[in-house]
Amino acid sequence: HDIEPEKLALDRRNPRFGLSEAVDEADALRKLVASADLEELWNSISERGFEHFKPLVATCENNRLVVLEGNRRLAAAKILINSDLIKNLTKKRIPYISPDKLQTCRKLPVVVVANRNRADDYIGFKHVNGPVRWSPLAKARFGVNFYEKLDGYQTPKERLQSLTKRLGDGRALILRLLVAYKIVQQGIDLGYFDKLGVDEECIEFSHLYTLISNPDSREFIGLSRAPLSEKLIQNNPVPQSHEGKLLELLGWLYGNCSVIQSQADDRPRLQRVLASIEGINELRTTGSLASAETVAGLFNDDWVRALANISKSMQKANEDAAIVEPKLNEFDRELCLNFLKRIKNRLKQIEVVISD
Repeated sequence: HDIEPEKLALDRRNPRFGLSEAVDEADALRKLVASADLEELWNSISERGFEHFKPLVATCENNRLVVLEGNRRLAAAKILINSDLIKNLTKKRIPYISPDKLQTCRKLPVVVVANRNRADDYIGFKHVNGPVRWSPLAKARFGVNFYEKLDGYQTPKERLQSLTKRLGDGRALILRLLVAYKIVQQGIDLGYFDKLGVDEECIEFSHLYTLISNPDSREFIGLSRAPLSEKLIQNNPVPQSHEGKLLELLGWLYGNCSVIQSQADDRPRLQRVLASIEGINELRTTGSLASAETVAGLFNDDWVRALANISKSMQKANEDAAIVEPKLNEFDRELCLNFLKRIKNRLKQIEVVISD
């Protein structure tokens, strides 16, 4: 079918929107302008016109043709035909479109399917591992929606197998995406992101879904140290007893007090701190990831890490001294006093260097 853009509705449940749905057509357009690269499409259309060999995919819902696949292209065409749609929404510059190229946007190729389920296989492949990939958050939303639609028809294990076949990703990755999505939803429902002053659209989802691959991080928020499983793909996966710790973790990951400056470097550092009671307490007190690492004996810098390890060893030696002392013979006692003398001298030398 060739259909005019004004007769086609944007999908308010578009996985690109991440954790929220659009409230109406205008809000869906706003979200696409903010999150999708429409400039690339505008420039392409200005050069070649709207490419009609790639049809949109739509279904009829509430007497409206809702586009399930091709929302970005539909939004681009709608805006080129009527630039007032994005007035005051963006400073992005719409390029000049010649009348003949603009004419190619007046009617768009559309394949109409019976329902959303019929479109899922195509959409999932194209955007998860295909040529136009979604963000991890969009993948997670698509996966959760697909998984929950099969509830009552398949067991949890069968549902996840169906999803892995359609998306082409491994079971472990999909589990992390879906469980992390449910955890973020729980944080939103509890009002934690409002407390942290974090806009839902600015949540760096990869921080959380990467972190929960670590057993210590899972244990911190009350999840099992065992590998992730389908039973965690549920509303409110974090137990009520650990909701306070969930708020702490989200605060360290997001917002003004976040300790994550670099996903590649700081996220693994936070994981290691979460394995240490001393490190966690230091992070709570100071908000400093470096300080928490030092107290936990995990500082990345080799020299400081060595000093932290020495401090921990000396603490152990101090605690054991009263137990060991009665058992020392004369030779061992003299040897220990010599060791202590050397330690004192070297500590004084280090103090002088650090003070300078």
